[in-house]
Amino acid sequence: MVTARRCFKLGQSATRRIQHWRNTALLLGLGLTGLGIQGCSETAKPVTSPTGGMVHSYFGGPFSASGSSTFDRAAKHVSLSSFINTNPPNTAFVPTEILNGTFVTADTGFLNITENFAETDSGVLTPQNPPLAGAWAVEIPGAGALADFLRVSGSSSSRVLHSVPIAMAENTACQDFPKPVPFLYVTVPNSGRAAITADYGQVNISTQGSSVTFNAQPSLVASGKQPPTTVAGGCSITNLGALTAYPINSFGSPTNLDLISIATSGLLVSQFTAGFGTSGAFGGGTGVIGVAQPSGPIDPGAVVSGQYNGFMYAPLNTARANYDTTVLAASFGSHAGTSQACSMLQASVAGNHGRGAGTIAALPSANSLYGGEFRTTTGSGTVNDPTGVNGSENCDVVIDLGTQDSTTNGLFPNATIFIGTNFPPFSASNPWICSGSPCAVSFPAAAVVGKVQGQYVIFVSSSAQSTPQARLPDNLGNLIGQPVGIYLFQKAQ
Repeated sequence: MVTARRCFKLGQSATRRIQHWRNTALLLGLGLTGLGIQGCSETAKPVTSPTGGMVHSYFGGPFSASGSSTFDRAAKHVSLSSFINTNPPNTAFVPTEILNGTFVTADTGFLNITENFAETDSGVLTPQNPPLAGAWAVEIPGAGALADFLRVSGSSSSRVLHSVPIAMAENTACQDFPKPVPFLYVTVPNSGRAAITADYGQVNISTQGSSVTFNAQPSLVASGKQPPTTVAGGCSITNLGALTAYPINSFGSPTNLDLISIATSGLLVSQFTAGFGTSGAFGGGTGVIGVAQPSGPIDPGAVVSGQYNGFMYAPLNTARANYDTTVLAASFGSHAGTSQACSMLQASVAGNHGRGAGTIAALPSANSLYGGEFRTTTGSGTVNDPTGVNGSENCDVVIDLGTQDSTTNGLFPNATIFIGTNFPPFSASNPWICSGSPCAVSFPAAAVVGKVQGQYVIFVSSSAQSTPQARLPDNLGNLIGQPVGIYLFQKAQ
């Protein structure tokens, strides 16, 4: 079966060199003159895999980049493509491969990616010899993926690797929602935008032909619902897959474009190029990660009894522990709160509840997941390495879901994140100390929970604007206000 749809072609301006991964508008070729649009009639052909459903295509965002990606489970190969400026200009508007690599599946379930071709801070795309090791991803095949790729700074003799986080959702078809379909989402923090108008929300999505309407109810952590929004975009088959663009007829400025992929599995990713006075299709933030709202209430006990892989993201985190702490491969659910691995975390949380630094308002409830980031000590220092060589993840973070909203299945608006005394840049051998005692902190958050292909997904958002605000320790142990996001896929059984 084929479906005829109107399409737009993504253009580019030769007046400005694109710094891919850092500016979504430029990645899409918006430049200074805007996005080139051409009306046409294009047929979306069904995607067939020569390797029996082992090759999956996604659209990626919303952290710092956008583009199309392919995960080939048969060949163990991953690639990303986007729009870049070329000399002479690429008048065909064909995406260019900007990263490729190979992967193996670690014992922990993470995909251990080696990048053969990667980006440098100068914007130059460079073959890597030797290939870059230390990129990671988790995937629900055919639905979507979360990844931490690598970018290179400096010369080959003194290069430094930086994280390039990305979330991806399947992008093979425009959706047909004659009746509104509800989704839950969290907004993704951005290092260049401190104040936002939404941290999470619910959105009803409906379609009529190629038109897509978003009725969003955005909310702020600890402050509740904000004014609802209703906007309309258009879905087309593009060179980056089936995407919905909002606003469909206002591409004159690179500061107002929201590109959205809605996977048939229920995952949702939005890449929003935030401009002044604009808030995208979801009422706030600089892009969102979401999931279809469950048809019935979620059982918190079933959720917290699962095991999860994913990433913690804090783009303003200046703490350093010999590795980049803005993005940390993490896992939750392998530890119980009563396990020996969590004893230091639990002691620091209890020691600051009503005493000590007084930074813990309440102890974790039964609806809590325990876990944290991976750390491996090498000859050159400590690295964030989820291969499982040194065992399971650390236990230095708690996600307390709290109580599910009585009217919105899968929404936990009063969640809490706990950070223990052994969280980076500190450790069990070098604990975080304040006022002579082990430190810990808790702050409010919101969590959305849904199911994708039988696996739970959990997306958590906190805010530096809440009271108390989200905070992480720096190298001296001072608490620095900053948003923190946690994005998890349940491990396949």
